[in-house]
Amino acid sequence: MLRKTWALSLVLVLLMASLAGCAMGSQSKWPDRQITISVDEALAAQDAALGGLAAGSAELTESQFSSFLSVLLQQNSGANTPIKNIWTWFEPDNQVFMRVELNDGVMLGGNTIDLVGKLSVKDQHVNIDLQEAGANGYSVAGDAIAPVNAWINHFLADPNLGVIVNVSTDTGKVMLGIGG
Repeated sequence: MLRKTWALSLVLVLLMASLAGCAMGSQSKWPDRQITISVDEALAAQDAALGGLAAGSAELTESQFSSFLSVLLQQNSGANTPIKNIWTWFEPDNQVFMRVELNDGVMLGGNTIDLVGKLSVKDQHVNIDLQEAGANGYSVAGDAIAPVNAWINHFLADPNLGVIVNVSTDTGKVMLGIGG
């Protein structure tokens, strides 16, 4: 856990360094749907995933997915994690929007990092291709966010997360094809 906390902190520093000299504002239009993060939603996501393992597919809402990520991170990282919550919005064509809320004092000027990307499956794991990242009114795109993208995909490739054969999104939900 300590290694993952340090890795996460390093990625946040890399992202902030990348944002230091970049353009103002986000280029993407963000969804305005409310997402509830709660333990109940996280448990509903876990139930959907476990049921999906037997059925071969799982469908999660934005609240379930966001709650699952946030609660899992909080339970496994303890008090040292710099992340408070992760909100995830899904749009058609595998488009994903993520807002990472940091604990107070982690970053000067604000407490959120915004990420925009597309989901796919690579080597039987969910993969994200980040197209844009932003914080404190600044955004970066392209090669500048490649290290952050590689770090996220490294953790998504964890064999403990199961075998994913396909992924698709629609407004407000993600569908995962799960292999045995």
